[in-house]
Amino acid sequence: MAERKTKAQLERDRYNAQVLYTRERLTQKEIAEKTGVSEKTIGKWVVDGGWDKLQKNFLLTREEQMGMMLDELNEINAYIKSLPAGFRFADAKLGDVRRKLVKDIKELETKAALPEIIAALKILLDFIRKVNLQDAQLLSKYCDALIKSLLR
Repeated sequence: MAERKTKAQLERDRYNAQVLYTRERLTQKEIAEKTGVSEKTIGKWVVDGGWDKLQKNFLLTREEQMGMMLDELNEINAYIKSLPAGFRFADAKLGDVRRKLVKDIKELETKAALPEIIAALKILLDFIRKVNLQDAQLLSKYCDALIKSLLR
């Protein structure tokens, strides 16, 4: 009989499956084979986690997303400027949209996405592994803890 996985192992499997699905664009069957998790469980994770939407989001690079949001903001501002004098201001709805766009743009400029953080940590660990394997093993525990804390 197969051993029951710990909660930490399941979380790691789920995260790995998510990366394989959203970034590598593997099928649920391929992910099940790579992770040792049943295809049925992978399917449940895909639906529960909204991975299809995440997969589509990964198709747009950070720069493309930023460009699209800046274009939207420019259109809103151009529309307001085109209004007659004395009416060149955003109504409540347009003002709300503009505020949210500015907030999203700022967030995109300043916050690193989890896949970017993981990629940077992986580069760091690969570098340290070449210099000192024991240090890399110790650091990998901290990196794993950091990633898990960001997933919460």
